[in-house]
Amino acid sequence: MKKPISIQVTKNDKSPQAKRYKQFNALVDHINALKEQLETLQGQMNSGSVFYHAEIKPLHKKQQKLIAEEIQALHLAYPNVIFGRKDREKIAQLIVSRCRYLFHMEAHDFEALIEIFNHYADRTWEELESEKRQLKAERTEELLRSFGLDIELDEEDDFEQILEKAQAAAQHKEQENAEQESTNAHQSKTEKQKLKDARERQKEKDVQKVSKNIYNELVKLLHPDLESDEEKKVTKTEIIQRVNEAYARNDFFALLNLQAEYLNRQSGDLALMPDKEFKYYLQVLKNQEEALLSQIDSMGMDTGFETYIRQHLCHPNPITMKMFRQKAVREEKEALKAYQHNLALSKNAKSLKEALQFFA
Repeated sequence: MKKPISIQVTKNDKSPQAKRYKQFNALVDHINALKEQLETLQGQMNSGSVFYHAEIKPLHKKQQKLIAEEIQALHLAYPNVIFGRKDREKIAQLIVSRCRYLFHMEAHDFEALIEIFNHYADRTWEELESEKRQLKAERTEELLRSFGLDIELDEEDDFEQILEKAQAAAQHKEQENAEQESTNAHQSKTEKQKLKDARERQKEKDVQKVSKNIYNELVKLLHPDLESDEEKKVTKTEIIQRVNEAYARNDFFALLNLQAEYLNRQSGDLALMPDKEFKYYLQVLKNQEEALLSQIDSMGMDTGFETYIRQHLCHPNPITMKMFRQKAVREEKEALKAYQHNLALSKNAKSLKEALQFFA
């Protein structure tokens, strides 16, 4: 990645201006490092996904198939006269726990196991699913309420229905806020408060304008429609695509570097910028830094597939990552052997009875 733009400042300069320049350089360097980290992590997640589907998923499918066969074998073994009451209680516990595991993994073709599960479990699968949907609806309601949206959800609501209700509630909330602001506007405010509010609104507008100003400047100079030379038009088309993508992503860092690259804006130009405008640059960079940190933290944090990939198949060091992936395959193969052993036990009543002695 190309070295980002920076402002030259002497190490011993302690002036307020130098402090801001050093802050700018530190933010730019950190954002550059975060973008490299994010790019590396995204590359690892992508390669991890390919590795998972090629090496891990086939082993998971074999494991799930063996567990399903074990459940059916245990169900057939349950009435065998060789087993006493306590043995049957343990077999029932095994069947329920194995079914729960498969249902949690969302394994395919487990419909035949639901009837077996319902036979041994205290509560049917349908009752548990209904409770899970209700709990999910309650948690979603709680989350939406934390954003000020009071919504009543049904347990059968799908994502689109939840989104529709949330949008309706948001519009209602927005209307309420507008009415409240209108009411507040008519209430008396001190001149000092009015001035402070106006300054805050203007500051927010000025910060938002920073990226747009650079974007407009780049488009004005680099738009391919303004170029008559066909070869240069092709080049400018590629460049303007990068500009548009950076602006769409709110990637101020990328716009700054494009500005330096194609508008001949160097660190000296930034140093000559008025303090007020420079502060806006710092604020936009801080916002982007926070957004990148949040994006990195959130990658692979969802439960399930992505979490497995990030925790077991990714690492900043390529050698360590390779070791992680070899270890993951080795562990899954060992687990497969264990499931094969369990299935063999469940098909032999005498061996199963002996094994049940060690099952707590």
